[in-house]
Order: sequence, then C-alpha cells, then structure tokens
Amino acid sequence: MSLPTPEDPRRAPVWENYIVAQAVQASLGLIPQHALAVGVEVAGKDVRLRFQLSEVTEDDVTDMDDIVSELEALVGSDVHVEQTHEVRDERAISPSKGGVRWIFLARV
Repeated sequence: MSLPTPEDPRRAPVWENYIVAQAVQASLGLIPQHALAVGVEVAGKDVRLRFQLSEVTEDDVTDMDDIVSELEALVGSDVHVEQTHEVRDERAISPSKGGVRWIFLARV
C-alpha cells in the first residue's frame, strides 16, 4: 500500500478528511458536557455523528442538535447528516470498530 505524500496527495481520503474537518469545526464550543467521545462515520454523502455520553441532559441534547445543524450548514444540503448517541459508564473507541473517526475523547 502506498501512502499519500505532500508531493502526491492523490491517495489521501480527501472527502472523508473534509467531512471530519467540518465536523471538528461544527463542534467547536458545543461538545456536550457529559460527552465521553464524539466520532464521525462517513459513507459517501451519508454522515453519522456518534456521541458516547456518561448521561444525557437537556443541554447535552441541545448541544448535539446544534453540532448537527452546524455541520449541515458547513457541508450543504446534498449531504445527509444524522446522529446517534449512547449512554455508557466509560468510552469505548475500539479501533476494530471500523469507519468511526474519533474527534473528541474525554480524559480518563
């Protein structure tokens, strides 16, 4: 497998990296208080934000919805953005769960 280089970036996952960068931008200042981890899954024009939280409050729901709205504004109406969340005692970010790029991890 040949990796991209600055001189030859053609092998880089450009679309996925673009969506991840926009998700990071959308989440600035909006990470829910009880977030353990926030991830992004990209499947073409379908994007899913994954939230793992220690508990879910009304403010957390508002923050998650705001992140989705911000991401939708950044990527346009051709991209379908959805979210999912789960309540956990601790984060679970196994690298074997392919396709999720974790953009926020709470300190352990």
